[in-house]
Amino acid sequence: MSNETSPLSKTQWKAIDARVKRVDEDRWISSRFAPEIYRNALIALYALAYELARVRLAVTEDTLGAIRFQWWRDALSEIEAEKTPRAHDVCLALYEEVACQRLKVGALQKLVDGYQAAFEAEDRAREPEAWLAAVAASVLAGAHGWGTEIQEVAPAYAATRRSDTKAFGPHVAPAPKPIRPAIAHFRLRKFYSEGRDPNAVTKRLSIMKAMNTGQV
Repeated sequence: MSNETSPLSKTQWKAIDARVKRVDEDRWISSRFAPEIYRNALIALYALAYELARVRLAVTEDTLGAIRFQWWRDALSEIEAEKTPRAHDVCLALYEEVACQRLKVGALQKLVDGYQAAFEAEDRAREPEAWLAAVAASVLAGAHGWGTEIQEVAPAYAATRRSDTKAFGPHVAPAPKPIRPAIAHFRLRKFYSEGRDPNAVTKRLSIMKAMNTGQV
């Protein structure tokens, strides 16, 4: 990318990181196990997911929601076109990670589409949990051979976390080691399916076990 946008400072990155930790602690803990070179890409991705997911909390009308989703769609298109990114810290973070080719705009646009579809259907079960996990896994490894398992486990994890179901979901083969920082938090569905709300220490221990064994 050719423009001279100043990179985010360490303080700005820390602020985004802290936001993700506050609103999406499960994924944030998993991301701590990623190689440092990939960690910002995961945080930028999860920060975008949060911005998209919280549209439903800000507005209820389809038209107003469409405006917000289109704002992100346009922002991503501008990043792809190598235009100066919008003055929003998540846009700036995404710009840096796209420039480094750790994130792909096409994959992020598909994430916008998925969240908008769920918003319009008023059905959180349609939120693109599997796609979000697939994009995170792709940051860490190109071909990993665990795509089908992500499609199966991600919705089960999300449903138990929302308390939509008590079903644990599918039992799957151990995840490949390279992508575990993108999916290790799926192991927490055990607690959620039991109606338990694990504290931060319990979450860390469970995710660490998933990192060591690949069992989610």
